[in-house]
Amino acid sequence: MTTLLPRPVRRGRASVTTPRVPVVLPVGLLLVSIVLLRPGTLGEYTALIGCGCALAAGVAAVLRREFAPVRPVRAVSALLALMALAYTWMVLHGVWVDDLDRIRSLFQDFVLTIGSLTAAVLVLADPRARLALGRGFVVLLCVIGAMWIVTALYWSVTYAGAGQVTTIPVGTVGPQPVYFPFTVSYSTSSVFGTDVPRLTGIGRESGWMAMYCAAGWFVAEAVGYRSWLVKLLLLAGLVGTLSTAGFGVFVVVAALDVFLRPRGGIRLSGMVRQLGGLVAMGLAGWVAFYAPVLGLAAKQTSNEASLDERSDATAAGFRALTHQPLGGHGTEKQAGINLISDVAVNGLPFVLLVTAALLVPLALLRRPPGVRGRAAPVALVVFATLLTSQPAAASTWVFVLVALALACDELTDAERTAPGTLLPRGLQRLLGVRSAPRASEASTLAPSGSESPSSPVPSLPGDLS
Repeated sequence: MTTLLPRPVRRGRASVTTPRVPVVLPVGLLLVSIVLLRPGTLGEYTALIGCGCALAAGVAAVLRREFAPVRPVRAVSALLALMALAYTWMVLHGVWVDDLDRIRSLFQDFVLTIGSLTAAVLVLADPRARLALGRGFVVLLCVIGAMWIVTALYWSVTYAGAGQVTTIPVGTVGPQPVYFPFTVSYSTSSVFGTDVPRLTGIGRESGWMAMYCAAGWFVAEAVGYRSWLVKLLLLAGLVGTLSTAGFGVFVVVAALDVFLRPRGGIRLSGMVRQLGGLVAMGLAGWVAFYAPVLGLAAKQTSNEASLDERSDATAAGFRALTHQPLGGHGTEKQAGINLISDVAVNGLPFVLLVTAALLVPLALLRRPPGVRGRAAPVALVVFATLLTSQPAAASTWVFVLVALALACDELTDAERTAPGTLLPRGLQRLLGVRSAPRASEASTLAPSGSESPSSPVPSLPGDLS
């Protein structure tokens, strides 16, 4: 009987036909695509360029396979397949209802979203790349949060609007100011009598940036960043957006994760914790509604028109469940602004497929023993955001973010705590990266065949750390 052995990873010299591609190349290209793809800051104008960056990252990831071992994640593949079905339905639905004005943009959305997501899946098959991408994403959010703090403090000692350095186009609202050191904002709000910039960051509006910060809170732990400083900067970014929906989603998902997450076994302490979780969920909902500045009650006073438009569009989605479940032409202003209102535009099948793409892959994860899953909170943050306040159509990087969280859940403990090479060790310790385990320990934690003996897990060369 012939035994088929896995093809060994090549360790020879690089050449023109088999170049040695550092992990920083595909990861860097994907990080750049955040602001270039929808719903990124420049995504309404540069989506094609962003897709090009993502595809280039996918090509670089394929070239890396000549020298770097890969470990594909079936949950990520399931996410890609379900999203392809959802966007296929969206395009066919546009043709069916003869919405000529939308057909071209729907085809474009399919190519940009599914093409970029496919490239991300190729990158995330490499454990080193997924760790580097997750860490780079968290570091980017922390830098943005730190810059917002600097801008807010600068305004507090000068005046509102001080320190404008340039303008850049943000979403569909046109050129918006960028304040020292580089805080992107499209409005100013009063917080306890002090004017502060409303942070837009890497999103085309504040709600998207709030979602990124809320998801980054959980991604940080998945990639070994456990420092209080990281959490503080992520919270600063979340607060700086002044997003009611983002704040509400974060506090509810955080309470759900802390108190109601299953931990195995039936013990009195677990029952007490879960009972406390129900109380905490109620308190989280109360905070989300009544919190100063960020609560829904405060938003009803400061931005009532936006809430009314979203309420009308959501009500249209509920009506469509019984009158037109296959969707049609959106008539209400902001139709399709969330998954509920999307029933009236793209139909119930699109909503169900997107929901399945976000939640079903969680059941397919194969986490190493002892690894605490962080993909579920990230998926819940994204799902709750899309369900209540943001559109799922053409929101490319949102689904890349969920794929990233799913892939990071299958990192071993040795992999997620391994230090990188691009940041100084002192800075890595400040970010909360523990000392890497010994090579012998790493080899026992890593799945069989995932790494070659000549390439111990903790080294991770080229990691963005």
